Amino acid sequence: MSSLAEPGWEAVARDPRFRALVADRRRFVARATLFYTAYLMAYLALLGFAPDFMAKEVVGAISLAVIGGLSICVLAVVLAVVYIRRSERWDRMAEEVRR
Repeated sequence: MSSLAEPGWEAVARDPRFRALVADRRRFVARATLFYTAYLMAYLALLGFAPDFMAKEVVGAISLAVIGGLSICVLAVVLAVVYIRRSERWDRMAEEVRR
């Protein structure tokens, strides 16, 4: 088979291993997006509805608002690392489907 030949996409889409790959990846992305969005919304809600609480200084002149904002950045990196680790499994699953 030539490397330029199109794969049989209909057959690939019907393969249960491909469906499992797509479902697993979709489930992870949906959950991670929902978690990150909920975390961000909670942070913004605290900023808007509890400004005195978020202004509380916990370490020197660093407030809870600053720590919360930094935690959002850290969470983005953590989710990216988790995605990369999961993608290794998805790559193996895709290789099985390709064979």
